[in-house]
Amino acid sequence: MIDALDAAGLLARFAALHPVAATGMGIHDYDGSWGEHGPAGRAARLDWCDREEGRLIAIPAASLSPDDLCDRDLALGTIRAIRFELQEVQPEAWDALHTVSVIGGGLFPLIARGFGTAERRASDLASRLAQVPALLDAAVADLTGLPELRVPADDGAPRRGRDIPPTGTVMLPARPVSRLHTETAIAQAPGIAELAELGVTTYGEALRGPADAAIAATDRFIERLQREVLPKSSGEGRYGAALYDRALRHTLFGSHDRAAIAAKGEQEFAAVRARMISIAQRIAPEWLGERATAALGGDRSTLVAEVLHAIGGDHCAPEEMLDRSRAETARCEAFIRKTGLVDLPKEPLEIMWTPLFLRAYAGAFLDAPGPLDRGEKSFFYVTPAPDDATPEQVESKMREDNNRMLALLAIHEAIPGHYLQLAAANQTPRPLRAAFGSGVFAEGWAVYVTQVMIDEGFGDGDLALELVHWKFYLRCIANALLDAGIHADGRDEAWALDLMVGQSWQEEAEAKAKYLRARLTSTQLPTYFVGSMGCWEAEDRARRAAGGPVAHVDGADLPGNRVETPGFSRPKHLRAVLSHGTPPIPLLERLLGLAE
Repeated sequence: MIDALDAAGLLARFAALHPVAATGMGIHDYDGSWGEHGPAGRAARLDWCDREEGRLIAIPAASLSPDDLCDRDLALGTIRAIRFELQEVQPEAWDALHTVSVIGGGLFPLIARGFGTAERRASDLASRLAQVPALLDAAVADLTGLPELRVPADDGAPRRGRDIPPTGTVMLPARPVSRLHTETAIAQAPGIAELAELGVTTYGEALRGPADAAIAATDRFIERLQREVLPKSSGEGRYGAALYDRALRHTLFGSHDRAAIAAKGEQEFAAVRARMISIAQRIAPEWLGERATAALGGDRSTLVAEVLHAIGGDHCAPEEMLDRSRAETARCEAFIRKTGLVDLPKEPLEIMWTPLFLRAYAGAFLDAPGPLDRGEKSFFYVTPAPDDATPEQVESKMREDNNRMLALLAIHEAIPGHYLQLAAANQTPRPLRAAFGSGVFAEGWAVYVTQVMIDEGFGDGDLALELVHWKFYLRCIANALLDAGIHADGRDEAWALDLMVGQSWQEEAEAKAKYLRARLTSTQLPTYFVGSMGCWEAEDRARRAAGGPVAHVDGADLPGNRVETPGFSRPKHLRAVLSHGTPPIPLLERLLGLAE
């Protein structure tokens, strides 16, 4: 195949300037480097953006195949998002947590994954560890905040064809160093030292010298954050409406704006709550026993909470979570074999307890190999309760990770969710589409395909499973509303907790953790809902293209439960969706021939 876009060259030049991102992609030529930082590194990356953008734009569109044209648009969107981050967000100037995340992302794959040889990974890890002191010292020096920025109104983000980019300029407010991000960096920076020590455990005492240097530098970094940075940290890290809307366009590849997400989110939020109330009323006698009559005569929101609490009591013993997760994943695999919905991956999957150094940051999750690493193992991590948890805390966690939730996690994280989708994407012959994959599609697929499984009969009509599923879909919608509310509308904690606890039946501890996460990140939380919307829109368009109606079995305005469409095959559609890697939703629609 002729490389009309010079994809290999583009990725090689990208990797030289972005070594940590390259490691995550599966390009390992620079695994021993962090890349150049500071003003010189920023200037080099901006120059790369300008040169690559100019080169790609100069290629006549008429000379490119539809696939190549999509890949070019993907590369251009990625380059413009990188420029946006460098010019307008500049996290290194106000976000102390940014450096902690970069270092964790640069060390962890060299310890946890199996690409290349152990000797090469150990050597690269030693090199990166040896550079940690300079990296951390430079990070403290960079934390000076951002002044007001006047930027072009056209932010370069992809837009729908009907959207005309604005002209003129926009003033972005000053961004002082964020106190919240500094405090969180102080709390999470010890994770760098944990990774350094784990590197020694993994590869031996030959790494002791660079590991000890990194550990000492981490201690010094924490002390400097406390002494030098925290006193001048007067910001909170919220983006504000202007910057948030610009960032959202880049994250979503222009598929939806804030108003569209709010309109669809509020509509679907109300519909899901109504569905959950209906299900709870039907199954209350089964789950509440003698209390059902009183519960059914009371507040409907309280009824849902009571039924969910009762379902949460149906859980395995804490020490059985791993075996239960393996059994649920096997049940998902058997269901896929029986129905033929999609093709099962050949790449290995290991289901194991979450490593200690990751338990503070995540529950169950999938750790997939880089999209350019072929044949590598994926890890489905299951997080137990902390060793020092009280019996009450353990019981609370197990009620959340109840038997039905573990079934849904097996779908979402493993089959046919993240593991299956990313393994399929790993087979794409198009390196740009693999390397620059969209998190919006990846997260949206996992949400979408969970409902597809229930539609197709997984769970044998278990309404308790469906109720738990809708609860977590409701959380997905709430995440999108929460992100915009905090960053664009300035909403406070009381509003956030009412949305999550009062209206979405989440536990207070879970909701407070999500409120913190939403203030520390921006535009990632909407990806689950927007990606799911995009997947359903693609299915509906495919049904219309097949000549059939798009209607729901029960008339409810909710995802899933479509009526049969003559001429439409869901397995065929799912295979087509999975055959294009992990593209942004607008490009997926084009690749499927479904774009408006």
